[in-house]
Amino acid sequence: MPSPGDRSPELSAAERRALALSATGLVVTEIAQVMGTSAGRVRMLLASAITKLGARSKLEALVLAARSGEIDLAP
Repeated sequence: MPSPGDRSPELSAAERRALALSATGLVVTEIAQVMGTSAGRVRMLLASAITKLGARSKLEALVLAARSGEIDLAP
């Protein structure tokens, strides 16, 4: 598992979007509706993003993605 300081592979557009939507407070089923996909796919995208970022949780992944410029948390 990569450590948070390691350069990990870039997130896919779908992974970035799922994380960004999660940061707005949407739950998996709501993210799935917005993205036009299944809840299972959203769970897979979030899990993949967490792994790629070397995070231990969705919250840590959000912070790491924001710090690296992968997602923008500004309103």
